[in-house]
Amino acid sequence: MRVVVGIGARSGVGAAEIVRVISTVLQPNWRVEAIASIDRKADLVAAVASSMGVRGVTYSAMELSTVVTPTVSVRVLDAVGSASVAEAAALLAGNSPQLSVPRFALGGVTVAVAGLSLDDSQGVRSIL
Repeated sequence: MRVVVGIGARSGVGAAEIVRVISTVLQPNWRVEAIASIDRKADLVAAVASSMGVRGVTYSAMELSTVVTPTVSVRVLDAVGSASVAEAAALLAGNSPQLSVPRFALGGVTVAVAGLSLDDSQGVRSIL
């Protein structure tokens, strides 16, 4: 299955730690197509995506805040302007109605995984 991974991270968390956390939730038959997050984490998204050999995509807080997610965080809302980053980014990038892996947090890293849907040419912004 082709998937996209939404990520969020506390300040100071590096790409290697995020890749490690991602690897704990991926299934063997999944192929990661992209890493997605909020635009203020663009450099981190680029580093993670580059280390995994995939594309990176970012969204504004406004774009992320339009997505209905299973998990919301007032702390994240106050910090970045969206109540969800990893889940919302995964759903947006995958053009998916549901998550394959809901929010999973470990050591300052949050990840969520959604299947990639290319219906209506919206998933991962039409494969960039």
